[in-house]
Amino acid sequence: MTDAAVCDEPLSQGRRRPPEAPNGFFTRSPASLPSPRLHKRSDMHSFHTDSRLFRDALERLGEASSAPADGQGPEAGEAGAGIDFVSDRREVAPPRVIGRLVALNGTQGVISCPLDTSEEDWSVGHLITIVHKAARLVGAVCDVETHDGRWSATEVNTARVTVELNGEIVDDSSGAPYFHRGVSSFPSLGAAAHRIRADDLRAIYAFRGREGVEIGRLSQNQAIPAEIDVGELIRRHFAVLGSTGVGKTTSVSLLLRKSVAMRPKLRVIIFDPHNEYAAHFPGLAQIIDSDSLELPFWMFRFDELADVVFSGRLPHADERDALYEVIRAAKAKYLVELGSPAATSAVRRQPMSEGVSVTADTPTPFRIIDVVAVIEDWLGMLDQRFARSDLRALRYRLEGLNRDPRFRFMFGRLVVEDDIAKVISRLFRIPTRGLPITIVQLAGLPNEVINSVVSVLARLAFEIAFWCSGSYEINVLCEEAHRYIPADSRQTFGPARQAIGRIAKEGRKYGASLGVVSQRPSELDSTVLSQCSTLFAMRLANELDKGIIRAAAGASASSTVAFLSSIADREAIAFGEAIATPMRMKFADISGRQDDRRVANAGERDAEPIDLRRLAAQLRGEAG
Repeated sequence: MTDAAVCDEPLSQGRRRPPEAPNGFFTRSPASLPSPRLHKRSDMHSFHTDSRLFRDALERLGEASSAPADGQGPEAGEAGAGIDFVSDRREVAPPRVIGRLVALNGTQGVISCPLDTSEEDWSVGHLITIVHKAARLVGAVCDVETHDGRWSATEVNTARVTVELNGEIVDDSSGAPYFHRGVSSFPSLGAAAHRIRADDLRAIYAFRGREGVEIGRLSQNQAIPAEIDVGELIRRHFAVLGSTGVGKTTSVSLLLRKSVAMRPKLRVIIFDPHNEYAAHFPGLAQIIDSDSLELPFWMFRFDELADVVFSGRLPHADERDALYEVIRAAKAKYLVELGSPAATSAVRRQPMSEGVSVTADTPTPFRIIDVVAVIEDWLGMLDQRFARSDLRALRYRLEGLNRDPRFRFMFGRLVVEDDIAKVISRLFRIPTRGLPITIVQLAGLPNEVINSVVSVLARLAFEIAFWCSGSYEINVLCEEAHRYIPADSRQTFGPARQAIGRIAKEGRKYGASLGVVSQRPSELDSTVLSQCSTLFAMRLANELDKGIIRAAAGASASSTVAFLSSIADREAIAFGEAIATPMRMKFADISGRQDDRRVANAGERDAEPIDLRRLAAQLRGEAG
């Protein structure tokens, strides 16, 4: 074209701003804009003076992101000089600039953007980035609405999109993206919102400097694995919460299998009230049911045994005192027969002298027939401390328990012997013998004894971890945890609540950890739940339950809780110390995977063997 070439109208007349939507975005496509042509040399000055207007138009339409700018990306294209225009003959890639920031507070931002029905950039739950200096702020879409509350079938609709700010991405010296939780500084209004890059999305959910273990896939992008830090998951306790039938059992099984594979010192004991975990650990677990359980009554502490003897009812003071004294006397009699000088005074029902270690709580063997004999002796005395009716009722109850086949796991032995080392070896996998997991099936046990059994096992788990001084790790998994640690302390058995609570509060120091599984988080002890540093929230419909999750998630992920009533089976909102950043993910399906089956090796040796005899002595308080 020569300088004398004439266009239909001069640039000054042909340059006309198209109509704008209320949020400032053009409602006309790029093709509808008049193509600028140079009328004559005198118009060059006008062209350079007003070129910023065209660049603004290109930015609003998203074309600026695809204009070449010396390979420096979409923002660099804005600095390009005035006469670089998109050719009608060149196919243009989809722009990454899809909106502009129009409102901002400390946790959320509002983006104004044109809506394209063929795109899913603004679907609730999707992630976008907002450019700010050298960083890209990451936001999760939590609310979408049109600007005027209406939808037009003929014109471009504009939207106000609310995003929850989760953190920021900064490229390191090598150009690799690195995600940081929190926001160090905030952008100004007008900042560009982008489609999130695939590399940025991977960086958000990846671990830096730690090994991540895949447990499923992101719901947002099935190509990206959902990973956890197994060390943080086990050390700092975890909880899996969701309604019945959403896949809690398979999801928990996957977490535990990944954990024992990564941590060779780890053992797991599962309290299984519905006998449903055995099928998920072929070749990995020792299954203990009501027929194979051996937990001698003398290993119970006084409160635990009293709950069994009195069938869960609250006894009056004289009944408790009588039981305490007869147990103490029976233990002393057993020690005397073994030649121990321990508790001679206990036979005479006198206060024991200082230095004598035998009490009703000491895990020292005794015989029920000795307890009955002591009661018979007391019934024959003229000067009787306890009411004869209480002593007779106690004798009948103990004799009944001793003969009841449902309680044979406690009282069924013909010969009482001190085999505490054998009991803890089998229950707590010392050594593992290729089976690091113990599944205690509670369904076949009498209902009135379940709380006491859970209390004994949880207490022993903590004590074993304490005395092993770091050479032993154990995770106690409580299925239906609201039965043992409810929010109302009056609705549970105190010793079980205390034993589990002690693991939650102090276990991390010694290698004992807790796994909480429940369908009613609102009924759980809030103190124990607050100690669980990693939460997997599956589908929940109850508003009280969702409120508990919302409070635990914090402000940066609170809107994500809105998904809880509609997410799919095996899907979860995961957040906490073992998660790089809060994510919506779907657990891998392990129900039919044959490749995960493992053949137990009974001859497998532990890396650090534990002295069972020394451990048994420590549990009895006989060694430091």
